[in-house]
Amino acid sequence: MQEKEREEPRKEPAKDYYAGYVFGSHPYTSNELPGRKSDEELKEDIISKIRKNLGAQGSDISVSVFDATVTLSGKVKTYDDRSLAGQTTWDTPGVVKVLNDLDVTEPDTAGPKRRI
Repeated sequence: MQEKEREEPRKEPAKDYYAGYVFGSHPYTSNELPGRKSDEELKEDIISKIRKNLGAQGSDISVSVFDATVTLSGKVKTYDDRSLAGQTTWDTPGVVKVLNDLDVTEPDTAGPKRRI
């Protein structure tokens, strides 16, 4: 007696089935995630906050954003201004990493503040 091998019917995956990474589901590049700011929106927010906090100094700072990672470049006068620009960027919601490449034009300001 020979038994026929029966193939099981194929089952369709559920509609909400998740099998890992698929194109467009990267957490920082997917526009489908609610509340996620685009890189351009982040850049505009950061530039406005830096100019608000640093005034005229903020105009010498260039901001670039890629996948919510922010790179600051340009020139500032003091290390305090450099630190303030970096902290202002970190305080912006949606930023995941900050690369502070700002150059200080007055390096005399390095080190602890002198008490008189």
